[in-house]
Amino acid sequence: MALLALFLIWPIGVSAMYSTTSASGFGDMEPVGFDNYARAFADAELYAAVGRNILFAAIVVVLSVGIGFLLAYALYLRVGGWRALQVVYMVPYIMPVVVTAIMWQFILEPETGLLNSVLRAAGLDALAGPWLTAQSTALPTAALIQSWVLVPFAMLLLFGSMVSLPAEVLEAASLDGAGHLTRMVRVVLPMIRPTLILTIGVIALQLFRSFDLVYLLTKGGPIGSTTIATLFVFVQGFVNNEYGYANAVGIIIGLALVIVAVTPRIVQAVRRSRTGKATA
Repeated sequence: MALLALFLIWPIGVSAMYSTTSASGFGDMEPVGFDNYARAFADAELYAAVGRNILFAAIVVVLSVGIGFLLAYALYLRVGGWRALQVVYMVPYIMPVVVTAIMWQFILEPETGLLNSVLRAAGLDALAGPWLTAQSTALPTAALIQSWVLVPFAMLLLFGSMVSLPAEVLEAASLDGAGHLTRMVRVVLPMIRPTLILTIGVIALQLFRSFDLVYLLTKGGPIGSTTIATLFVFVQGFVNNEYGYANAVGIIIGLALVIVAVTPRIVQAVRRSRTGKATA
């Protein structure tokens, strides 16, 4: 409890205090009440950043969970060399973020990058482009890279759930003539649904807290096209020196994430309570 108070509750309290001031990180600060919060709810740039974050999270969740599920199922089927593949699949997740960002910047460099060089060599010059420096492609490209990083995490959670499935159920489906695809969709997927939902929720919440990879790849550019919620807070606090406003935005985003995380549990508790009363 002492550590929780020291490293979580105290910083949140200090942030809430600063959010009601005109703090800039320099000099004196004056109390402004809830002016920073009123400004946040009227800030079109903040809404745009949250919208970009939702799009970013949607792309990453679909790709990372979808591909992670397929890889987990392949490992579950014990494909050839599956033990070695477990190690290979985890490389993107354990690789340092800075190394990941630098590697992908080299791969996606407009003139000499590996991807554009391959496209040009294949006669697909029209597809080659400035992936991280064009407004239309920067955010989807960053989302693809983030998906590449998070696929192993999703795979690990889903594979752990698959290995605990009762073997007799799958054997019965196989004896009934169900192929791999049918077993995957009709048997495995429904049985690991709680873990699948958990994986989606954890990754989605993580993406609203993510900062490092997007910042290292694009620094929020070009022209703010990859400025997601956390980058917006960073810019307000450490670039525009509006420390009080940045803390207010951070508090709002934090509370929103807590509500999103807690709401499903409350709904489940209410349903269980109603089901229990109906049974009684």
